[in-house]
Amino acid sequence: RAYVEEAGNTSLCDVVDGSGCDEREMGYIVKMKAKTEADWRAQMERIAKMEGGSMKSELKQWMMKRKKILKQLVAAGGASPGS
Repeated sequence: RAYVEEAGNTSLCDVVDGSGCDEREMGYIVKMKAKTEADWRAQMERIAKMEGGSMKSELKQWMMKRKKILKQLVAAGGASPGS
């Protein structure tokens, strides 16, 4: 899983059912679900601004995971894991 995520610069985490999510991702999902769609979109814009910057590999990977989680939340309308 780690190799796929790193090589593909992606995350296998599914916001809808929580499958493929690690503890950190699940914590972020729970935190973001308490916010509004406007907050999600603001976070996506913030992350987009950070994308061109220089950062450590692990921070860039976490940023990309957050971006994917936010996109899934917007697309799913905030569906809860396990629902």
